[in-house]
Amino acid sequence: MSVLPFIKMHGCGNDYVFVDAMAWTATKIGTFEFAAVARQVSDRHRSIGGDGLVVMLASDHSDADARMRMFNADGSEGTLCGNALRCMAMWLHQSGRCGSRCRIAMHDRIIDAEVLCPEPDRKRAHVRCVIGTPVVVSPAATGLQQYLRHITLPDVLLRGQPLQLIAIMMGNSHAIIQVDDLKDVPFDAIGPRVERHPEFPDRTNVEFVQSTGASSASVRVWERGSGETQACGSGACATAIMGWATGLFLLSAPVEIRMTGGDLIVRLSTENVVSLEGPAEESFRGEVQVSLL
Repeated sequence: MSVLPFIKMHGCGNDYVFVDAMAWTATKIGTFEFAAVARQVSDRHRSIGGDGLVVMLASDHSDADARMRMFNADGSEGTLCGNALRCMAMWLHQSGRCGSRCRIAMHDRIIDAEVLCPEPDRKRAHVRCVIGTPVVVSPAATGLQQYLRHITLPDVLLRGQPLQLIAIMMGNSHAIIQVDDLKDVPFDAIGPRVERHPEFPDRTNVEFVQSTGASSASVRVWERGSGETQACGSGACATAIMGWATGLFLLSAPVEIRMTGGDLIVRLSTENVVSLEGPAEESFRGEVQVSLL
């Protein structure tokens, strides 16, 4: 058994076990069992509990201040996580590693982040992250429609009809399902079926979206590899893109995405670059015994 120091942080209730690995050697990184540790520490009954594990590493890019790897509760590695990125940006700032602005490398992109309203005494902040441009999935389309792929799942029924959804890639996969009332959706039945549907060979995040106005929506999230979570930052961005592209939301206005654990704001630049704003907060720190270091 080995002792692993950790920091528990969350963005709108989307909570992760963060590990400060900034000073780790290449040998330690190479032998660290990321997936197994993620499964162990995410267990809410036998360990710390969380939606996954985030490892904060020294940058391997000359134009980034740090690097982040995120592992879902089932041990699978994520390619984007807006809530965890905001938490890491806050930690970098409050630990003195960066100023109010920083750049974090994750998977195939570098995220610009800015701590807008720091509250170091309360270990929380409001943080904006520039997530980037969605992936083109419909090259024959124009405008924002090029980021949308309309899919029918004939073997998944909602109110007796084949399920209609919109797939969006924000660097990770999202399936957006529009509903009239979130309370009437068989969430626990449809969420896991869509996540693991053959249409999504690498699995997908699933967002159930109820419009609440010209620039707002309520969203419930079934997250790839973690099940239901209280929020999903990249899912908020995907929801906003869907709404802007389909006319559900006003194109000129930011969108408020109301999730189970809190509210997030999504903005779109004239170059179709998406930014995400919301809270980040530290819950507690401690040490956990892990048998897989």
